[in-house]
Amino acid sequence: MRFLLTILITAAFGWAMGLWLPFWSLSLAAMLVGFLLRPGGWKAFLAGFLAGALLWGGLAYSADVANDQLLSTRVARIFGTEAGTMLAVTTLLGGLLAGLAALLGDRVRNAVS
Repeated sequence: MRFLLTILITAAFGWAMGLWLPFWSLSLAAMLVGFLLRPGGWKAFLAGFLAGALLWGGLAYSADVANDQLLSTRVARIFGTEAGTMLAVTTLLGGLLAGLAALLGDRVRNAVS
């Protein structure tokens, strides 16, 4: 239950901070949640990864559907791939960004206390 709560709080806090701050606000939110809730090593990383992947993947997909895949198709042509691959890369990067930040927050909490 606490693991699911960590995922939901990280995603909600990351989304709310993303309304006013740049893209890195997701990592700040994940780091704060990892610091405050102390989920523990792999659980911190996995919770942050899932929250970041769900958040960035969902936001990228909704933006992609809203503009009829125009931007993702153009960027995919630059990299020589398909639009779906670009969404998958965005999802993976969001997950890694939040997962590593949550792990950092957890490790800092352990080092301080």
